[in-house]
Amino acid sequence: MYTQCNHCNAIFRVTMKELTAAQGLLRCGECDNIFDAMKSLSQTLPEERRFAKLGTATAAALTDIPPRLKGSHSAARPSFQWSWPTRISGVWWGVIIGILTVLLLLQVLYSSRHWLAQQPFTAKLTQKVCDFAGCNITQPRDIRKIDLLSRNIYSHPNTPKVLTISASIQNEAAFPQPYPVIEVSFLDQNNKVMALRRFPPEEYVTHFQGQLMPIGEPDELLLNITDPGEAAVRFQFRFM
Repeated sequence: MYTQCNHCNAIFRVTMKELTAAQGLLRCGECDNIFDAMKSLSQTLPEERRFAKLGTATAAALTDIPPRLKGSHSAARPSFQWSWPTRISGVWWGVIIGILTVLLLLQVLYSSRHWLAQQPFTAKLTQKVCDFAGCNITQPRDIRKIDLLSRNIYSHPNTPKVLTISASIQNEAAFPQPYPVIEVSFLDQNNKVMALRRFPPEEYVTHFQGQLMPIGEPDELLLNITDPGEAAVRFQFRFM
């Protein structure tokens, strides 16, 4: 098959495979013009068609063909490049794929934020990112990992009929977790509850602002509670 440059009228021999690869757009090897090869595509040479109309189609007409068609197959092959629209389209596809990849990664991170918040090496970063992005994190909790290291009870030195309980607790979990509500109950000799009080974190943590219990660091507590009287023979702690 043959095609002709619409700028300098140079003729090239082409194959359908080459046209398909270039999406029909060729670059002329003579004038460097990009043209639509499909518009002038023909099974015969343009000169042959002209002489056929005149009724003098002869083999001699082929002598007028430019020398570039008389050489080897490689010399006759047209010089063409990918068109700008094709290259621009490829760039946009790359941008779209990149954006979709980032969105997918963000979706995975968002779905895994609760798990990431439990890992010691990502907990702080995850919290900061969520604070900035406005997403909520359900803080992991495991009150079974909160140990009561020590406890002691004595009368308040300045206030009558008030007992002060000093205690030390520690977070043994592998992740920071919220401070628990501490329930203190007094029992009589029959294990009947004589008095009970629950202390939220803001009542026993100094300058509490929602911070979490650190890992492996003891916290010293001072709790004040009304003296239940002599009927109470023992007391107990419970974390909630």
